[in-house]
This record gives sequence, structure tokens and C-alpha cells, in this order.
Amino acid sequence: MSVCSPVSTGKGVVSCDWLALSCLLSRPRDGNPLIAPSGWHCLQQSSTAVWSERWFIVDGEGNKIATILCVPRSPIIDCKRCVVEIANRWLYYDDFHDVLDRVLGILPMAITGLNRVDLCCDFEMTDALYSTYKALASGDAYVKALRSGAVWWQDIPVGASGDGQGMERVPHCLTWGGKDSVIKWKVYYKWLELFQAPPEAKKPYIQELWRAMGFNDKHVWRCEVSILGSNALRDLRMSPIAPLKWYDCRVQLFCDLYTDKFIVRRNEGHRDRRNDTVLPFLSVDGQRSVRHALPMSSRDDSDPERRVVCKMWKELTQVDTSCNRQLVKVLCSSLSELLQRPSNVWAIQKSFGVSMDNIIATIEQEH
Repeated sequence: MSVCSPVSTGKGVVSCDWLALSCLLSRPRDGNPLIAPSGWHCLQQSSTAVWSERWFIVDGEGNKIATILCVPRSPIIDCKRCVVEIANRWLYYDDFHDVLDRVLGILPMAITGLNRVDLCCDFEMTDALYSTYKALASGDAYVKALRSGAVWWQDIPVGASGDGQGMERVPHCLTWGGKDSVIKWKVYYKWLELFQAPPEAKKPYIQELWRAMGFNDKHVWRCEVSILGSNALRDLRMSPIAPLKWYDCRVQLFCDLYTDKFIVRRNEGHRDRRNDTVLPFLSVDGQRSVRHALPMSSRDDSDPERRVVCKMWKELTQVDTSCNRQLVKVLCSSLSELLQRPSNVWAIQKSFGVSMDNIIATIEQEH
């Protein structure tokens, strides 16, 4: 088996592989079971650390269509807030919008933003591309302005028959981007991932897409960009990118992000890294159309609120304050209201070095 295609089509296909929407219910949940559209079923699952209710929406064949997460545990989160994750297979079908509309009508709810979206480009690996990829794995090359993450290695059979008589150690996955990065990248051997997956996770619809493109399955790799907190991204006019535009315009958005962000250079040691040689990888037609921006909430930021929030948090964590239960109750109630504003949360995190989980746990414990 070879990881590279001796004769590649030179084509790539861009898809949306993950879509989680941030939504707002028309009214708070009343605890009644969800009623599924005709032919579907709503199955309640165990709760999560963040959400009290978790529902699987499945069709008549038992295929998952979506996951709905609602009723937040934290008083900091609006009680009508929820997240809708569309199951992977429906992102590859033409009736995606019809499926999404039916899911949104179950409660009902309105889309307010994007929790996470993954855009990916599947392509056949060639010897030339693999040379650049191996340079990235060894550190002889790097991606401009992105911190390298993990390198995952795999021993695979080599040779035309792939009979296991010889083995080759290949870097089957490379990642870039820090833990808190809005944009993270990954390049990996997609066919190998699907080949090693259990039967229920084989995703034949993806391989059908490859065959429609004329790909040889065993040579297909994937370049993937994951966007978290996409409400912090803007277009060139500094306007927010509509949540569903990430799906409808996925080809152009992937190409634009790749062209602007995923620039591979040889690590030649120049003080000015712009002098390092650019190495070829995917050839896409894109431009710089997406930029980082301050979140919309920063426009109504309040200096006095941030100052008061920090004072209240400091008082709440004092030992003697904890002895006054009425005072603790007042502080927690007020903080819950003030921490609806992200800038106030940020102020506590930066001033006291505490995590969001720590803030939530402290307030909930004192209630």
C-alpha cells in the first residue's frame, strides 16, 4: 500500500464536516418531552456538565439526525440558550437545509451564532505534496504564524499488495493552533482513519463522494480547519459572517482561510521569516476575506461594571465573607447578572487567574 497517488486527478473537494449552532429558544423549557416531526424520534440522553437536557433526534431507521443541548446548569448562561449539533452525514446531503429547518422547529428556536464549524478539503496525496508534509512533520518546515501541535505516527504496510511484509512509519496526522485559538488546522490520512474505524463509524457517504470525484480511496488525505467562537470573525467590511454562510459558502470560505492562513515555509533560520522559502502544498484559489475582530459585546463594554465585578469577586472569596450567608447570596445573585457580559467574565479571569469552570462552580456552590 502507498499513501501517495502515482497518478492524481489534481482535484480537491471541500465539505462541511461539523456544524454546531448556538440558538435561543422562544421560551424557557417547561420540562415536557420533545415531540418529534413525523417519522422521527426524540430520545432523551444523560445530561452533561454544562447542559441539564441532552436529546438525540433520530430518523425511522435509527440514524442520528441531530443533538439538542438545552437547559444550562449555570445561572450565568441564559436559560433559553441551547446548542444544536447536526449529525455528520446530513452535512454531506443536498437536503441539509430541509433537515435543519425540521430540527429547529422541534422546540422551536432561532439561530443566533455558531458554536463550532469544521471545513475540510479532501485530496489525493502526491509525492510532491508528501515531501512538504514530511518536512512539516520533521520541523524542516512550518506554517506561518501558527503553533505546531501534535504529530501522530502510524505503522502501515507498504508495497502494491499491502500484505504487511514491509512496514512504513508515517506521520498520519499533524495539527496546528493553540488551545484557545479561534482557528485550528489539521492535516491527516483520512482514508486510514475511516479504514480503522468501527463498522458504525465507517461513513460510506464520504467515500461515495471521493469516488464521484474520481479519487482512489487509499490515497485520500484531508486538510481541515476548525473554527471555534466564529462570532469573533468578520468579513472585510467588518460585518459578522452569518452562521449558515459557513455552510452555504464553504468552498470559498475554506479557500480564503487556506490562502491567507495556511502558508508553508521551509525552516531556513532567517531572522525575518518572510525570507524563508514558500513550499507548495494545496493549490486553491482564495483571497484574504476573513479577519479577527473584537466580539460584538465589547462595543457595550462598561469600565465601572468590570471594576465592580472584580471587587465583588474579591469579597466573595474572602474567608470572613463566607460566614455571612445573606451577604454571599446577594453577591452571587449580583455576579450572576453582571457576568452575562463576556467582558466582565474576562476581567475576573485575567485579574484573578481563574477559569470559567471555577467561576461557575463558586457561584453555584454559594447558591
